[in-house]
Parts: sequence; C-alpha cells; structure tokens
Amino acid sequence: MKAVLLVILSTLSFLANAAIDYEKPQTPSELHQLFSEYFANKDITGLGTLFHEDAVFVLDVEGNLAKGKEAIKQSLKGYMQGDVEIVTHGTSIHINGDTALIRSDWEIPNVQSGMALEVMKYTDGGWLYIIDNPNGF
Repeated sequence: MKAVLLVILSTLSFLANAAIDYEKPQTPSELHQLFSEYFANKDITGLGTLFHEDAVFVLDVEGNLAKGKEAIKQSLKGYMQGDVEIVTHGTSIHINGDTALIRSDWEIPNVQSGMALEVMKYTDGGWLYIIDNPNGF
C-alpha cells in the first residue's frame, strides 16, 4: 500500500512540475497575441519565452533598460497587478529575412495606452523580442 501511494505521489509531483511546451510564434502578430495571452494569465514563464536571452526592455522615458530575459521577466511582473489584460496591434511591420521592425499600438483597457517600437528576430523556429520599447520613442 505504501509503495502504491509513493508511486502515485511521485507521478503527481512529476506532472505538477513538468515543463509546459510553449508555442513559438510564427509571425510578429502571433508574438503579440501570445504576449497578450500570457500577460492576462500572469504567466511570467510564458512571457519569458517570447524574449531572446540577450533582449532589452526599455523601462521608462529616461531610457533605463532591463537587460536579458530574466531581468525582463522581473520587470514585467510589476505590470501584472490585479486583473489586467493588454491588447496589442501591429500598425507597421517590416520584415527583412529573420529580422523585423514593428511599430504597434497597445492598451491596458481603462488604465493606459501607448505606442511601442520593437525589434524581433526569427530564431530557433519562432519570433522573439530583441528590443521592446513600450514607450515608443
């Protein structure tokens, strides 16, 4: 009986800690959709999958940066207080090979809106942020 219980607990523990297989966005617009989905679900790990290891995130109008995926994930946590969602629309997308320059409008409904400038790169089978500047300057 103890052996069966141990096997069941081990299996449940494994399933609870199993890695989630996150989608790799195949277009810059799909990256925006996944960002919105992960943001609404407060899935910081999912958000992290959308950034290149060496990506930068522009934090403010002074140009302060979060450098690297882990620093960006920590910065994004601060935006996910309460029940929030974000909607992003690419207004100008220019792709040259594996690099894309995007201007997008974004909105956290009834809270804040703005225009972002982004550089994305197609690598390892999906698009990733290289530079994300939600301040749009």
